[in-house]
Amino acid sequence: MLMQANDATAPLVPFEIQRRELRANDVQMDALFCGVCHSDLHQARNEWKNTVYPVVPGHEIVGRVTAVGPDVTKYKVGDLVGVGSCRMCASCAEDLEQYCENGFVGTYNGTDKVDGKNTYGGYST
Repeated sequence: MLMQANDATAPLVPFEIQRRELRANDVQMDALFCGVCHSDLHQARNEWKNTVYPVVPGHEIVGRVTAVGPDVTKYKVGDLVGVGSCRMCASCAEDLEQYCENGFVGTYNGTDKVDGKNTYGGYST
């Protein structure tokens, strides 16, 4: 279940989606914790004038791995993980994730690089 805002004045409401199949490099996780950040409020209320509704906020996510794609070697089922950047480029290696050189994809209200669909955040199970 996800918690979404349908417009700038609506409260968050539960809804369900069918998750896509894992891709070769995907890590699937159960979201255990998700921070409540002021950025989430800005997006839910369209204060930056770029929100795509419905929006599922939540970008500070920690969870437990439940499945991995066939090309994943670093993580295994049961690992505790946090959602972040590529962690491979020079900027990410210096903890400057906001300057990720491999292209930032927003945890929510972003565009998936493969299928072009809107991304949903961590206010979910």
